[in-house]
Amino acid sequence: MLINSVVKNEAVRNEQMIAEYEKRIAELPRGSLICRKKEYYYLKYRKDGKVCDEYIGKDPNVVSQIKEQLELRKHYEKMLLALRQEQKTITKIMEGLVWSYITEASIL
Repeated sequence: MLINSVVKNEAVRNEQMIAEYEKRIAELPRGSLICRKKEYYYLKYRKDGKVCDEYIGKDPNVVSQIKEQLELRKHYEKMLLALRQEQKTITKIMEGLVWSYITEASIL
């Protein structure tokens, strides 16, 4: 069946993209950027259930780089969520195709 092969190809592509996004997310910093005393920046995140503050400094280049990485991480997380929803849909479609194939075979 042509539809079955297209859905299977889409499922494989989707799984590969999920793995790639998970890998990229793991490489980026997590948390949020906090400014104290109007010039000192900290990266605030949770690690093993505890809140951690990592000193970033005053350098505007470093601060903007961290901001970009945090925004990119948010974007990747949104894309990953959409891909996981799509994966659920693909799984339901594949189950429906299998069911229709079984019922069609039993009729013949």
